[in-house]
Amino acid sequence: MRLKASAPGSLMLLGEYAVLYGKRALSCAVDKRITVTLTPRTDTRIEIESTTLGCLSTDVTDIKIEKPFQFVLCALQQYQTKLKRGCDISIETEFSDKVGLGSSAAVTVATLATLVTWLDIKTSPRDLVRQGRNVVRQIQGLGSGADIAASVYGGVVSYTADPLSVEKFSVLLPLHAVYAGFKTPTVDAINYVQSRFITYPELFRSICNSIGQCGVEGTQLLRKEDLVKLGEIMNVQQGMMESLGVNTPRLQNMVDHLRQQPGILGAKISGSGLGDCVIALGELPADYHCFSHDPAVQRIPFTMALQGVYCEKI
Repeated sequence: MRLKASAPGSLMLLGEYAVLYGKRALSCAVDKRITVTLTPRTDTRIEIESTTLGCLSTDVTDIKIEKPFQFVLCALQQYQTKLKRGCDISIETEFSDKVGLGSSAAVTVATLATLVTWLDIKTSPRDLVRQGRNVVRQIQGLGSGADIAASVYGGVVSYTADPLSVEKFSVLLPLHAVYAGFKTPTVDAINYVQSRFITYPELFRSICNSIGQCGVEGTQLLRKEDLVKLGEIMNVQQGMMESLGVNTPRLQNMVDHLRQQPGILGAKISGSGLGDCVIALGELPADYHCFSHDPAVQRIPFTMALQGVYCEKI
């Protein structure tokens, strides 16, 4: 018997940074997935293999966090006391971990899904969000879990971390993403923002409150299916990302160029900024080319995914 779990990648729509402080955010699942296949063994060895990251071998009694499989190994650690024998873990991905589509969250969720199924542990989606968030926080030192929630539930997720609140919208938004050609690690971007505002804590709190309000307004607009105003809120939050200092000339040029397209309702940085992706809401021609002649700047083809994580026996 083998177990195969598939989890979608994700993008942030609204609420970046503020979600780390208990404010509301919107994230969505995309149709680029990571698949984890677990095959039980008769001994206590754990063999991890990925076509893009290589291989790692360890034992159930000696699970240590090591790159590049830190999220998988940390997920295994959560259930180490219940592992009576080892397993082979194979990882397949439909997207690069360099383009900001939530690869860490997706592989964490898919790994946890195979483990709880294998060990016959009854786990609700909300439990899976908590477990995935714990893994990310253990590895990175921080993490809201908004991307974890999108990978677990699929669709668009309105999310707060504390108290944990998840509302799923099964709606296919007309979203588009353009990658800037470079990515600053999330933790580095967060540390940069925190250091930038270290002498202005009240100002930082005020910006985060306003970003969180964008998440609240966005949730209400999703309930009304008002995409025009949702695009306007995205534009508003882009200004707040600029205030945080995570915008760059290239990112702003990408945002401006997208907003100039007739069918686009709004555009903003997605995620922690200082590189990574810009997202746009609305209609965009299939042959759209970004302003830049830099080949590293590229449109990322995707559609939303209504299906979150699922696990099957094969």
